[in-house]
Amino acid sequence: MRQANRRYLNRFIPSMTCYAVFLLGSNMLEAAYAPTGAPLIALAILPALPIIAVIWAMGMAIVEQPDEYVRAKLIHAMLIATALMLSVMTVWSFLEDTGAVPHKPVHLAFPLWCAGLLVGQVWLWARDRIAGREA
Repeated sequence: MRQANRRYLNRFIPSMTCYAVFLLGSNMLEAAYAPTGAPLIALAILPALPIIAVIWAMGMAIVEQPDEYVRAKLIHAMLIATALMLSVMTVWSFLEDTGAVPHKPVHLAFPLWCAGLLVGQVWLWARDRIAGREA
């Protein structure tokens, strides 16, 4: 495994582990104690912190990627993910405004973006494979 990928995983895995622990813990604490005010705000923010760390890890994966072709493909996939996420969120919000669809939490934007990243990577892989460019 390349060193840049190893560093990414060394950031990603602990961050996602913390996310799972913080999300479960904050939900359990809120259900058990029904906090208000600052404690409630702290519990609400807590699961977001590891997600912010994952976003930082993804950015660092680009910065630290020594292979410019791999870096360009990663950036391209991220642009596809961003376009898909913004498109879906925009259409959904207009549908929400009319009452045609139920409200969805905005924190679903990041998982949607990650799904778009997968779509982008698969698209680029398939495009390169069809064109005969293996990488």
